[in-house]
Amino acid sequence: MPYVARDDQGLIIDVQERETESAYEQVGLDDPELISYLNANLDDGLGREEIRAELEASDRELIRVIEDVVTVLIDKRVFMLTDLPAAAQQKLARRYNLRSKLSDLGGIISDHEEFMLP
Repeated sequence: MPYVARDDQGLIIDVQERETESAYEQVGLDDPELISYLNANLDDGLGREEIRAELEASDRELIRVIEDVVTVLIDKRVFMLTDLPAAAQQKLARRYNLRSKLSDLGGIISDHEEFMLP
């Protein structure tokens, strides 16, 4: 259950997963004040669907970042592809293979930007 910090008027001003010096009051997940605080502080003009869409878009971007980081670490011999679990090896190998094929097609379809590697 979360821990909350309150201001001088008794309003929730912070929520923490663990007890801290300022957030020491434990409340239930169904506490109306907690729900109200979370709704008010998570609303930056985006609805749930917009937030989900934004998270999905950033997931796709982050996947590419992680893929690039793994490639750099392998290239620098920090670890080897075989150090990863078999499922991760297969997924990365599949992506590398697809990117290679897409790169090979680059000269043929260079006028179509959506087919180019990012």
